[in-house]
Amino acid sequence: MMKENWKRKLSSITLMFVLVLSLVVPNASANAETVNYLALGDSLAAGVTPNKTLDNGYSDFAAAALKEKNLLGSYSKAFAVPRHKTDDVLADLRTNAQVREAVKSSNTITISVGANDLLKDAKLDPEKKVLVLDEKKVPDNLKNVAVNYALILAAIKELNPEAKVYVMGYYFSFPYVTDVQKPTLIELTKTLNNTIEGVSVAQGATFVSVYEKFGDDPKAYLPNPIDIHPNGEGYKIMSEALLESLAKPQVTAKDVPAGHWAEKELNFVLASKIYSLDEKGNVYPEQAITRGEVADILFGLIPLTKNIPVNPGYKDVPETHPSYMAIAKLTEAGVFTKDTNFNSDAPLTRVQLAKVVALAFQLKGNGTTPAYKDISESYWATPYISALTSNKIMNGYSNGTFGLHDKTTKAQFAVILVRVQAMATAK
Repeated sequence: MMKENWKRKLSSITLMFVLVLSLVVPNASANAETVNYLALGDSLAAGVTPNKTLDNGYSDFAAAALKEKNLLGSYSKAFAVPRHKTDDVLADLRTNAQVREAVKSSNTITISVGANDLLKDAKLDPEKKVLVLDEKKVPDNLKNVAVNYALILAAIKELNPEAKVYVMGYYFSFPYVTDVQKPTLIELTKTLNNTIEGVSVAQGATFVSVYEKFGDDPKAYLPNPIDIHPNGEGYKIMSEALLESLAKPQVTAKDVPAGHWAEKELNFVLASKIYSLDEKGNVYPEQAITRGEVADILFGLIPLTKNIPVNPGYKDVPETHPSYMAIAKLTEAGVFTKDTNFNSDAPLTRVQLAKVVALAFQLKGNGTTPAYKDISESYWATPYISALTSNKIMNGYSNGTFGLHDKTTKAQFAVILVRVQAMATAK
């Protein structure tokens, strides 16, 4: 049985998996272009059935639907291999001449891989109805998924920069385990999906979520209690999710023109649903981001304990406040400091930004004091500023100051988030 402490081991590294930096390019939408479709990955792309035979998988059903609409030019799942892991897909892309040529000649590529990385050491005990999984290996296995996915998508981009890439998420595969273990495995599945989604979006690919379509108890689609593969109806649901993604338009902000200095980072946070557009389709990149907005964003990104927090006692943040839970949990975690008021509508200053980012993402400096005119070695925020500047997350101004009390814009905060994840991935 898995224990709760694997979650704690993930707390300092999950964000590197959830958000991984690369160039963000627009998500593709379907049009009348002929689709040359290549399916890569594991047994789900190959079409393994609950009885361990090969039949139509999600890629077959999707290809059939495209063919029915006279949109399919070519289709292949020849390189989708049962039990493939991310290492295998990456090796194929680097060394298999046939795979490389297939990528070059395809304009639509799907990938489903990663679960075998996580479950390679797991064993299902059908009598006890438990999945025996070495919890100590979970963080490293997830890290391997994240790193390899970044390399896989980069390799595809190098071979075929114009290809539209769709990365399939995973459903909950163990509906027959005990009720005691089920919540832990559900959370682990969602963590795997978050890991894959973050890398996919950051690399300019489209993540196709299927978890919600299967739900927490997908026995109707997984009829074999000792097998994790879906039946035909399950594969059809996956194909429907893929086809929906093919038809989904790109989310872009009207007020972020091409060539904007933070265009790629803003597109990233929009695609990741960290930012959202208003009813006019704007994101307001030069608008100051507020303390409450930052609390909400960090609360959604950082793994925190699930206990109900003690009310931090801010006079201006009652329990009915829309950001109460985020503010209370982050205060409990030490990211924000208790005070009389929280001032959730106040702009986040650069010095406040340095502090909350350093604490939230556990960044450390190099022990030196940054050479800015407006700080000293004894200044309270010097360790936080050092953590961000030494890791090249933030920089000072050309006049030699850090700009302690200047407002942080939404564009600047987006850039900071992306840089943090780039640094984490580089490690």
